[in-house]
Amino acid sequence: MIEFENKIFLKKKFDFEKLKEFGFSFENNTYVYTEDFLNSNFKAVIEISDVLKGKVIDNLSNEEYMPLRIESFDGDYVCKVREAYKSILKRIADICCTDVFFADDQANRITKFIDETYGVKPDFPWKDDNGVFRHLDNNKWFSLIMYVSLDTLLKNGDNRKLNIINLKIDEAKRDELHKINGIYPAFHMNHKTWISVVLDDTICDDKIMELIQSSFDLTK
Repeated sequence: MIEFENKIFLKKKFDFEKLKEFGFSFENNTYVYTEDFLNSNFKAVIEISDVLKGKVIDNLSNEEYMPLRIESFDGDYVCKVREAYKSILKRIADICCTDVFFADDQANRITKFIDETYGVKPDFPWKDDNGVFRHLDNNKWFSLIMYVSLDTLLKNGDNRKLNIINLKIDEAKRDELHKINGIYPAFHMNHKTWISVVLDDTICDDKIMELIQSSFDLTK
């Protein structure tokens, strides 16, 4: 199943005034935009609330155009519909959004706090969504924000993706920290001395900043 919307809007923050200016209506706590395209044969429907949803309606049948999402459907006409729909999404992103470093709000708040506290912005050495924060004097990492599925942490089959932050810890505090909801053994790093903290507001910003300060001190 192809998810155009999540990819295009992954690191974008909506300006809701600009959404209204663009043509979105506000109904039932949801911003809704519709646009006919390809000679009015199709209609794009974009809904923005707690989550972003999009679909394409075939105006002839008044049903959702499902070949849009199926990767194995790669004929010229389907590809033409896809490109036209993606063009609408990109136009919304360009006009109604600002760029942010990460997908989740808490990840971006923490990034701002790190910059204000240590004068450090993330760099992206792998050219993906994983941002590294380094000491200015020795270039060592003190935190790493990644975009992963919950299943990678919990092995529970939940493929919902979110930002996590990896932080170094005092090994003596490991067991105590692992008891806190939202803190897990570090993804892709040493479980004895690093933890992963979910950035979905399970843990408050102040507590995460305390953990970051500890990681900063331990990696000097």
